[in-house]
Amino acid sequence: MVIRSAGTRRWLALLFTATLIQVFIAPAPSAKAASMEFTDSVRTSLNKTAEAAGGSTETRLKKLYNDLAALDKQLTAQDTKTNSLRLSNEARLIQTRKQIANIDADKILKLDNQAKSARSKLQPLLDLHSSLNKQAAAVKSLKDKSLHKSLKQKADAMKPAIDLARLHIRNREAELKAAKSEKTRKTKEIRSVLSQIDTVKIKIKAERSSVSSKNKSIAAEWKNFKTALKNKDAGRASDTLNRLINLSNQVLAHKQSIHKLETQISDIIAKAAAKINSK
Repeated sequence: MVIRSAGTRRWLALLFTATLIQVFIAPAPSAKAASMEFTDSVRTSLNKTAEAAGGSTETRLKKLYNDLAALDKQLTAQDTKTNSLRLSNEARLIQTRKQIANIDADKILKLDNQAKSARSKLQPLLDLHSSLNKQAAAVKSLKDKSLHKSLKQKADAMKPAIDLARLHIRNREAELKAAKSEKTRKTKEIRSVLSQIDTVKIKIKAERSSVSSKNKSIAAEWKNFKTALKNKDAGRASDTLNRLINLSNQVLAHKQSIHKLETQISDIIAKAAAKINSK
């Protein structure tokens, strides 16, 4: 049986949650152009077309195809790298937001208990003093000067203790209020840091949109490429491969940009986490 620490279990839970977010909520990752399939069948058709052309055309056509295949692998590797970073960011963001909610939680709970305890312990004294004053007022209206004087003296004798009790309660409640205000300040400061992620995500969305647009062009060009192979049109096949390489390089650049933006998100989360730990 594998025994995991509580910290490990929490991390796995966060990772699982982030995975669900990734699948059901998060925007779809900028996947590579699935229409480009470097199958044995396509390779065979390419070789036949290239060999039929012969000479430098054959060499160029095969090189272009190999270059495109290598570029396709780069796109896949870039997707894997970026997806891994994005998933890590989602998990860390969940953890960071949970930590924000728990800032000074123990301190505030302690002060809240102290304030409640002070009120609970001293309230009977306050109630007794209030009762004596009410009784004195009631007796006074009945013209019973002797009883009124007695009750008033008892109430007045309690005044120093009452003042101290009220001061103690006010101090405990003031400490609690100050702690809550400080928590609000800290929370606002850290959330302000995390809000920078929104701007980065807008940029990522724009990059993904560009990838999607170019992938549509890649799909059309790949279809033209396969048609050229079917017709053994080496010239057209060469032209489409050149365009596919150009488009794929553009897609790769966009995806590399997305990875850099995800790195910025990672840095923002780290900055927020550092502020939490410094509090």
